[in-house]
Amino acid sequence: MTTLMESKTLNDCILAYSENIVFEKLTAQELIELALKPGNDLAITSSRQELVTRGKDNIQLRIAIKKSCKTVISDLEMVLKRFDFENNTDKKTVKSYKNQFLNVISLLDKLQLEWQKHDLALKR
Repeated sequence: MTTLMESKTLNDCILAYSENIVFEKLTAQELIELALKPGNDLAITSSRQELVTRGKDNIQLRIAIKKSCKTVISDLEMVLKRFDFENNTDKKTVKSYKNQFLNVISLLDKLQLEWQKHDLALKR
């Protein structure tokens, strides 16, 4: 839960300056968090593209990005399980976390698909 709060603060800072961001200077974790934050579509698209580009020719970074996504997924799973045990949880909050959960899975799938396309193009 602490990681989620830290990333929320980080995302708020990044989105406040989204026009001035140099995406190449952000870490993979920052790019993942930015790609998952609803709001500025340009920042989301640019951060996703940067993640794809970084993982194309760097297997170690590709693995690190996958691990970061899986960490976010497991954190969200724990939060959602906790909400299942609490009967008085706000439905909007639960829905928000479920959407984040699905967005992370979607991001990971899209990244893997783009990397596979790149790998197949290299073989031809």
